[in-house]
Amino acid sequence: MFQDLKLYHRDSFITTNIPAFKDSELRTALQRFLGLPQSQRMEFSQKELGVAFDGYSYLGQTDSLNQYDKDLLHSFVLSDISDQENFPEVFQAYLSQEFPEQLVWIRELEKEVLKRLGFNEFGAFYENHIKHMVSCNFYPELAIKARNILPSERLSYHTDVSLFSVFLFGLESGFSYERASGDKVVLDHIDEVVLFPGHLMELMSNGKIKALKHGVILPENRREQRFSFAFFSLPAPQANIQFGSFKGSGKDYYEQYLNQF
Repeated sequence: MFQDLKLYHRDSFITTNIPAFKDSELRTALQRFLGLPQSQRMEFSQKELGVAFDGYSYLGQTDSLNQYDKDLLHSFVLSDISDQENFPEVFQAYLSQEFPEQLVWIRELEKEVLKRLGFNEFGAFYENHIKHMVSCNFYPELAIKARNILPSERLSYHTDVSLFSVFLFGLESGFSYERASGDKVVLDHIDEVVLFPGHLMELMSNGKIKALKHGVILPENRREQRFSFAFFSLPAPQANIQFGSFKGSGKDYYEQYLNQF
């Protein structure tokens, strides 16, 4: 499937020669969800769903599993860990049609990247224990009272919980990552599939491959909105994991990852 695949490495950030997929179905579903009254949105909060990282997070939330209270976004995490019917109606068409097909494609891509990086030994673990989630993110324009704040981040710098983070739909401008030197690189719009390693890859490779520390900067135009959709490969909650000094379940791994912050 990927005999013509080319990978272009910039530090741990990897660009491919594969044109970005279209995000119209998922973007529309997210917009519809965010248009619901807050009381309806809160029925699908992470706390209410109670499975891995699945569910809704919002600006100012102090107990989100995937963003800080200072981060300037709304997000909804979908996964193949939760039962599909537990997610809002607005996402059901995407979950039934595009999501399964995209996960098949992403799994093949990730296995090919593992092979090219020289980690074929992870193949059995990947096949038996890796699940996927997609974080659907919307960065609204800043409120009028906040438009004159000093340049900062829309999304704080962090590493992801994933083996790989795959941006199937490419990237809108504003994504930034940190080099080993501490210097930050800000990227323009990218129209190809991109990916990078997360915390699980660093753990499994015994530190040979470092998780990419990244964030999103504020644009000069404070009224500019932004969408982002990141697919994460992570162990199933019940998976048994033993890599390096870590031994435990997938759920234990989530807790270990979150204890970094």
